[in-house]
Amino acid sequence: MLKKICTVIVLFLIAGCLASCNKKTIQEPAESSDSKPESYYTSYKQGVTTGKFLETPYGTYFSSAGGYLYYSEKGNTKYIKLCNKPDCTHDSIDCNAYINGSTIGYYDNKIYYEEFNNIKRMDMDGSNHRIVKTLYEGSINNFGYFHNGYYYYIITKGGTMGALGNDDNNLYRVKIDDDSNPEIVLTNDAILQLLMFTIAGDSIYIFEYSLDTSKGISLYSYSTTSKSWSKLTDNWTGAGASYIDENMGYCYLKNIGLYEYVLSTNEMNLVKPLELENGGNCSVFYRPDYIYLIHYNNSSSRYMNQILYIYDWDYNLIDSVKFDKINNRTTAGGFMSDVDNYIIFASNFNEKPDYYIDKSEIGTGNLMFHMIED
Repeated sequence: MLKKICTVIVLFLIAGCLASCNKKTIQEPAESSDSKPESYYTSYKQGVTTGKFLETPYGTYFSSAGGYLYYSEKGNTKYIKLCNKPDCTHDSIDCNAYINGSTIGYYDNKIYYEEFNNIKRMDMDGSNHRIVKTLYEGSINNFGYFHNGYYYYIITKGGTMGALGNDDNNLYRVKIDDDSNPEIVLTNDAILQLLMFTIAGDSIYIFEYSLDTSKGISLYSYSTTSKSWSKLTDNWTGAGASYIDENMGYCYLKNIGLYEYVLSTNEMNLVKPLELENGGNCSVFYRPDYIYLIHYNNSSSRYMNQILYIYDWDYNLIDSVKFDKINNRTTAGGFMSDVDNYIIFASNFNEKPDYYIDKSEIGTGNLMFHMIED
């Protein structure tokens, strides 16, 4: 369970209200030995919220698909628009909280965000937005996320990752707090068919999508120290059902089960067979306290009729709950992440998170969704 960190600092926010604004004081707890390294605050998260859901020492930030940046202080589940402008209505592009759904990152007491070909920065309370880096000329798209003081990205001329028209096979990074230029970290044609990349320790892991539908997803590793490139397996899965740390890889293969991959020996082992109805259409999120498996038991709409299964790290099923409150037939929503004592959900990714599960209820027989009250 994530613990609180320190140094008292006061930030002033104005909550997202249409008619009036309420100032909110947010304090960071005093310093302790539980402080996390900067690399802990990467903006990479599994699933649809990659680069959009961010933990910081000050609290949690969410960049909604609707364009606004929301904030929740530590130990709380309520999210408010991050704006301290006097008399702001918080419903226009002039609001400090409006960042157009950008990827966000944290580094050295600042929030960074990517907007087209620029990296911008703001204070933790949402004030003082300014451009700090221009990545390249022109309006070509990029995909990336923030990690340990850098923005790692690929240039997607075709519009998205793996799209036809992508012709830049480089993975770039740029330091976000100095005047250096972007640098090429890796050049490989697997970048052109990139499904996702993730960073663990000194290695970058590349998920490559195959145009051959009979094949699975290929997993590669690249060492930033030795500069060595290796194919690990052709039997991997997407970012929504896999996780890699410095020693191990973990993934769910459809209607087969949960696997562990030992990076030092290149051994991949089935550790939890799982055969679920409708072909086992699932996402799996590997978090420090639990493994969350979400089964979509209606193939016509992957956001309807979801069931959350909660496993411990010995792969024992601890609890489960149906998504009976957060489904919405007209919008996409679902699992966001878990933070401290809560599992956070949104019924609509265009808006702020609106439901949570209290982790103290796991295994009690009383597991349920709670609405986040305004």
